[in-house]
Amino acid sequence: MKSLSGKRLLVLGGGLASYNVVETAKKAGVYTVVADYYEDGAAKRIADEAVVVSTVDIEALKGIIRSKDIDGVFCGPSEFNLLNTLKLCQSAGLPFYATRKQWDTCSNKASFKEMCRQYQVPCVPEYHLTEEFFEEDLEKIVYPVMVKPVDSSSSRGIAVCQNQEELIPAYIEALKFSEKKKVIVEKYIENNVAFAVRYLAYNGNIYLLLANDRYVVDPVGREALISGVAVYPSKFTEKYMKEVDSNVKRMFQGIGIANGAFFMQALIDPDDGNIYFHEMGLRLSGGLTYVITEPTTGINDMLMMIRLALGEDFSSPEEIEKVDPYLNHKIAISICIPLKEGVIGRIEGLETCLSNLQVLEYFQYYQVGDEITRQKIGTLDQHFCRIKFLVESYEDISQKIELVQDNLKIYDDKNKDMIFMRFDTDRLSL
Repeated sequence: MKSLSGKRLLVLGGGLASYNVVETAKKAGVYTVVADYYEDGAAKRIADEAVVVSTVDIEALKGIIRSKDIDGVFCGPSEFNLLNTLKLCQSAGLPFYATRKQWDTCSNKASFKEMCRQYQVPCVPEYHLTEEFFEEDLEKIVYPVMVKPVDSSSSRGIAVCQNQEELIPAYIEALKFSEKKKVIVEKYIENNVAFAVRYLAYNGNIYLLLANDRYVVDPVGREALISGVAVYPSKFTEKYMKEVDSNVKRMFQGIGIANGAFFMQALIDPDDGNIYFHEMGLRLSGGLTYVITEPTTGINDMLMMIRLALGEDFSSPEEIEKVDPYLNHKIAISICIPLKEGVIGRIEGLETCLSNLQVLEYFQYYQVGDEITRQKIGTLDQHFCRIKFLVESYEDISQKIELVQDNLKIYDDKNKDMIFMRFDTDRLSL
């Protein structure tokens, strides 16, 4: 592949979401300029240069592109800043991996599901309901149901409802998180495991990069329906490739996705054992899959997307041939540690955990003295850290997770255990 050394990348967003973009770009020899309304941020601190400009100020950003000889624009897995990036690239004549129509179709949960139905890709059944709460609509609903905004992310505004008394306030709450003021009510598939797939598009061909199983923190109380543990590759990979993969590839070829990375999220219905999709992201995933795929297969989709943003080829025929959804017979785990409300007082056992794992990545979001507020519970901001590591076999997973949970201790400033919930490794065998 052509060297990126000397290229200049404008990165929108100075926070954690863009940190890995800046880090990856700099390793490739790219000069990075980070723009954000805030003066400080994780990405700004490691960038070559940082400017204080709002990521919605397209004209000011175009001025930066001209004055600093910028070759391309990108950002992390923030749908807000990706949409700003799309608008900026269109206005400045710089490359972006999707059209506005493709973006709108894929980022809206309702239009995504309609696209799935068009291409015979299974998606979660849903019910018609509006904020008028007509009796004829309410009577058709079979509980439990999942309520969520059509255009929100990071688990905001999502609720599981067991009856009409829970549904109506949850619907009203979900509206607050929807810019389009639309909410989906769909069958709640009560399952121990969620399923996700990552794809790459290269010159109009679609490649399955990886599938994984994801276990939420609190499937019973449902107070924290966020990632607890993820296993790569998924135990459903073979089933998926036989039954669904070809239609998904046809779907994205049908809407003209030529180059780029994207992911889809699904559930496995225990009633029939089938895979049902419910949303997608026309972007890199927040889970940073390249941390797993690069050391196991040589594929770094973050670097690929940066190349594309800088006007270079997304991949090469030789590189894309390395894609292997089975990770060359390796197994990777991601575990996130959720916290309760409070102020972090002390952290113990972290070094013991990390020294006994084949660590691929460790990322810590909070330090001693930081506060977890009530508003963060049930969102990705509840997590203290994320650890990605390799294991020898599926049978080895439980033992390594228990090693982390037995050694890592986090206490609040009142000396109380601050870990929200231990992951029950018996869930892995279901």
